[in-house]
Amino acid sequence: MLYFVSSLFLNSPLLAQAVPASPESMAIAAIADPFGIAAFFEQTQFWTPFQKNTQLLSFSGLFLLNRLVWICVSIGILFATYRIFSFRKITKKVKKEKKVKNGNKELIAYKPLQTIHNFKAQQLAFFSLLKLELKSVFKSLPFIAVLIMWLFIVFSELYSTVINGSEYDVSVYPFTNQLIDLMVNPLTIFSLILIIFYSSEIVWKERSLNFNLIVDAVPTKNSVFFLSKFFALLLLPVILITTGILLCIAFQVALGYSNFEFSLYASLYYHYGLQLAIYSMIALFISSLAKTKYMGMGIFGLIVLLCAKSSALGLEHPLTSIGFMPRISYNNMNGFYGGLSLFNHLAMYWLALGLLLSVLSFKIWNRGVVTSFSVKLKQLFYGWTKIQKLTTSLLILMFIGFGSLIFYNVNIVSDYETVNEQLDFREQYEKKFKTHESLERPYPISRKTEVAIFPEENRYTVKADYILKNKSEEPLSQIFVTVRLPLESINIESANLIEHNEVYGTYLFQFKKPIQPNDSISYNYELINELKGYEDNNAIIKNGTYIAHNNFEPIMGYTSSLEITSRAERVKRNLPEREKENNSDSHIAMKDVKNEKIRFETIVSTDKEQTALSSGTLVKKWSENDRNYYHYKSKDKVMPMIAYFSAKYESKKVDYKGISIEQYYDANHSFNIEDIENSTKQTLDYCQENFGIYAFDHVRIAEIPSHWPFGGFAHPGVISMVEDRLYLSDVSKEETFNLVAKRTIHEVAHQYWGHTLSAKPIAGGSIFVEGFAKYTEAVVMEKMYGKRAVYELIDTARRTYFLGRSYAADIEPPVYKVDGQGYISYGKAFTVMMAMRDLIGEKQVNHVLKNLTDKHRNSISLDAHSIELLDAFYEETPTEYHRLIDDWFKKVITYDLAIEESTYKALANGTYEVTVKVKAKRFETSNSGEINQISIDEPIKIGVFTEHPAYVKGDSSVLFYESNQFNKDETEIKIIVNKTPNYIAIDPYGTRSDENLVDNEFRLIK
Repeated sequence: MLYFVSSLFLNSPLLAQAVPASPESMAIAAIADPFGIAAFFEQTQFWTPFQKNTQLLSFSGLFLLNRLVWICVSIGILFATYRIFSFRKITKKVKKEKKVKNGNKELIAYKPLQTIHNFKAQQLAFFSLLKLELKSVFKSLPFIAVLIMWLFIVFSELYSTVINGSEYDVSVYPFTNQLIDLMVNPLTIFSLILIIFYSSEIVWKERSLNFNLIVDAVPTKNSVFFLSKFFALLLLPVILITTGILLCIAFQVALGYSNFEFSLYASLYYHYGLQLAIYSMIALFISSLAKTKYMGMGIFGLIVLLCAKSSALGLEHPLTSIGFMPRISYNNMNGFYGGLSLFNHLAMYWLALGLLLSVLSFKIWNRGVVTSFSVKLKQLFYGWTKIQKLTTSLLILMFIGFGSLIFYNVNIVSDYETVNEQLDFREQYEKKFKTHESLERPYPISRKTEVAIFPEENRYTVKADYILKNKSEEPLSQIFVTVRLPLESINIESANLIEHNEVYGTYLFQFKKPIQPNDSISYNYELINELKGYEDNNAIIKNGTYIAHNNFEPIMGYTSSLEITSRAERVKRNLPEREKENNSDSHIAMKDVKNEKIRFETIVSTDKEQTALSSGTLVKKWSENDRNYYHYKSKDKVMPMIAYFSAKYESKKVDYKGISIEQYYDANHSFNIEDIENSTKQTLDYCQENFGIYAFDHVRIAEIPSHWPFGGFAHPGVISMVEDRLYLSDVSKEETFNLVAKRTIHEVAHQYWGHTLSAKPIAGGSIFVEGFAKYTEAVVMEKMYGKRAVYELIDTARRTYFLGRSYAADIEPPVYKVDGQGYISYGKAFTVMMAMRDLIGEKQVNHVLKNLTDKHRNSISLDAHSIELLDAFYEETPTEYHRLIDDWFKKVITYDLAIEESTYKALANGTYEVTVKVKAKRFETSNSGEINQISIDEPIKIGVFTEHPAYVKGDSSVLFYESNQFNKDETEIKIIVNKTPNYIAIDPYGTRSDENLVDNEFRLIK
């Protein structure tokens, strides 16, 4: 259990999707793990599904070293034990007792003591017993072990994130909620370990020691014994929470942070401690009822496991999953979120049950000789006092009352659906409306909206006026509409509503006269989105509203996104296999995509204390009826990826070369504002110099709360940035990787890649969006911070790629046909773009991107595609390297590059000759997933440095960095440099997809 818990919270490779460790850390763990599990995962961490199914573990490398080390250690321990152990039974030395001289002793007459049994006496007895119970727990080895592990895990989490850094080794500012988030993850499991063990241990302590008959004979009330054990058990999770809080405060003090937010710390006892207290009450009841203490442990442990998997057992309703309470979190922008009302009501519901079980535990409390189960049941029906009856009645009423309230809000006010009912909905939607999939649909070319945001009421309204265009070659006689949210009204010009299904949210309109190709019609709708019951929506909140257009906009036509995607579930429900998207070269090049850029205009209103934002130039701002109004309008057509923001923002605006850089952020999160501004300027300068003029007259960057799972998102001219992923990152130290700059550059680059150059939404399209943005991110970061920044970026991309492909369910496609595989879009596509830069040069790569951008800049349709990109690269690349473009983009190629050995010697002329033996292998993954070695014949960079490649800033540390042609597995090279070399590396900045970068580098010796 302890090994599993440590694995869980120390990101052990034992667990799927654990946070990846660095190669160095993985190597240390692989050797240090006595069980060999880390060594096993070190060898197999990047294995593809095909390798996992067909390949055997190799008894070599770190796995072999691990087994040899621990076999030697085991033999050493065995030998030491043999030498120390005695095979003879040694007679124990008996201490001589001191002789006591008998003297004359005064005899004292016996006087019986007067005992007091009043309330004060019982109170003193309670505290004395509680002290004894806690003292016995504190002295026990399991508690000490769990407490030490708990403090170690919390300390590790805090240190690794706040001081050592998490993502890119960047620390975060120690806001109280940030530290709490790190602490609460292990809290539940450690608390449950204590509750499972000590619920039985405390109840059965006297019987385990055979001391129960003596204790039970004392004239102390049952309630005193029961309550002392009851509170001793309740205090165990309280102790963990308290020690965790003290550790968090210690970190804050050490880092010079003084805003401790004690009320937020105190909320832990309610939001997390109460659930644990309820589990303690249930455990106490089980232990009181069980025949032995181990039976009590086992039964309650089983209940905990069943509760954790309650949804799999069909117990999905909040009222049926014992002890279930939604996770309540806190962020600096908006405060508490995550179903607070449901939590409060469930807290009372489960607390009533827990206290009721506690009353029953007291009724069957065993005092004296152990009684049978049947006797305990009889005790429930006899000897009820008035107070017990009243308490039980009130708890039953409380339980039923809050249960009824929860049921009403979940099932009647809201639309409660089980997982199976959701699948039924999807099945029926497909069966009923699949026939409408063939209907041509019109596409919006203009959107005007009025969005009223009411943050305090968790409500927003939308009034929308669109212009739709028939972009098909046939007249439109019908339009099918699928809504995301219920509409107040919907109207389509010259069309009659002939069918409306309220259950599935569909509308079918019939035109009075068919709409001819290229004709346009008006279309409008209204909706009110107001949360009901316990509904929780991250989009509309009190401070930090972020509503994307796809949160509410009706879908024109039948949508396959509502279909069941699971193959097994489709077979189970007799649904046909889903058609696969055609991703042939001809389809990519010739497919007619009818989506296009649109004219956009909106009026957004919000509360008077808040600022509302959206895409477009701010035309007018005014206040009316205690509300602020903002009128935005796009000058040119934009991508229809619109969002609406509202929050209590501080702002900073600066005019930079005719572009307004606007930042909207929380007043308490001003740490990185200058970095964000500077990174925006650097990106605009680079992109305008290399890719053409910027498409907007503004860059608007808005902070959104941390409950969003992504880092940022680029809308036309507007960028959303998540508070804890950007604004709370501590990049104040010069040696720290500037994650703030990295994220800012990436999202500003999307104003070119996605909004200026817009690709077809088909296979290969994400190269133009994420691949180009990652490339821009790398070249700008290199100019700002040197090659060390590229080293960090490429290493992350490498791990993203190899970890992603190891868990991929489908066969990996080549880069130019990437279709939703994030590990390729954010990983290999970036690597390939950097390889192209090494092959033909940054200037030539940028020339290709600029030509494509200029070609499509004024196009309102989405035309760019990956075949066109490859053709452009062919034109800029010497003919002999066209095969490399095909290999990198059209095949799945990986590498194994390494420095086998290297030395250097000083020459008479003051230079140094470096001799290096290089291994260079290449592999191709076939369509079946099999990986085969293939020949290699390509130029790869070799670098000689005065410091490790990961720390290179300027050119002064680079002694040699040129391409060398490799055409065999092993090659020996001699390099002449002018200064004493310290490091040599092949492909040090990861332009090839190589699983292991560690062996690419070598520290030089003479």
